[in-house]
Amino acid sequence: MTTTTMTAVGRSPIGNQLAALTVRNLRTSARVPQLLMFSLTMPMAMLVLFSQVFRSVAAGPGFPAGISYIDFLTPAMLAVSTVMAGTNAGVSAAIDHTNGLHDRFAALPMRTALPGLARTINEALFTLARAALLGIAALALGFDFHGTPIDALAAVVVLVVLAGAMSALFGLIGDRLRRPDVVQFAGMMAMMPLMFVSSAFAPIHSMPGWMQAMATVNPVAHATDALRGHVLGTATLTDTATALVAAIGLWAAVTVIPALMRRIRPRAH
Repeated sequence: MTTTTMTAVGRSPIGNQLAALTVRNLRTSARVPQLLMFSLTMPMAMLVLFSQVFRSVAAGPGFPAGISYIDFLTPAMLAVSTVMAGTNAGVSAAIDHTNGLHDRFAALPMRTALPGLARTINEALFTLARAALLGIAALALGFDFHGTPIDALAAVVVLVVLAGAMSALFGLIGDRLRRPDVVQFAGMMAMMPLMFVSSAFAPIHSMPGWMQAMATVNPVAHATDALRGHVLGTATLTDTATALVAAIGLWAAVTVIPALMRRIRPRAH
């Protein structure tokens, strides 16, 4: 039976293997209520809390005129919650190392990138579900979408690409540290500057100069600006392209470049 199963796996196309891994990740996520709570409901709680506590920011002199704080905050929460949920990919990777499943994957006749890609697809699907829930909560708080259907589609693309970059980043942390508790702590340390050194909760020009400089290389800041522009109907092609390039650049830095370096090192020796 084992030989037959392994042969079938060896002959199965990459698409079938990826689908099987993705379904496995979805089932695993569904079996961990804590992850579901953190990934889906925590952003809604933060949206409600932040929209009420910090709404006085909209009365400040540096705040964009004619924009309510809930309209300003909602696209930011979409980006921030994507960063928060990205830590799940790191924890998932660490759990695979802890229970020996990563070594099992390495022994199977499949591409080494497939488990990470499956985690990314899992995060993208959860991102779409989370965006729908956040949208419903925001509408109840008075949110108004000012863009067009094209703006809505572009915002979804920016959000999904950002989710892929965050999944790759935190997945790399999980693969390196390999302990779920340590990964959670390290993920928090990486998550904080990504979330707060951005225009998520206040305009960047109101921050100190050194923080503004950091925000210029933060993909979450660019994603927030693009999402906010699409929500308000003011986004330009440059805004969207910059957000996509920044997210793809981060994804390449933590996936493509390390993979190329691993291939080059054996040849160098």
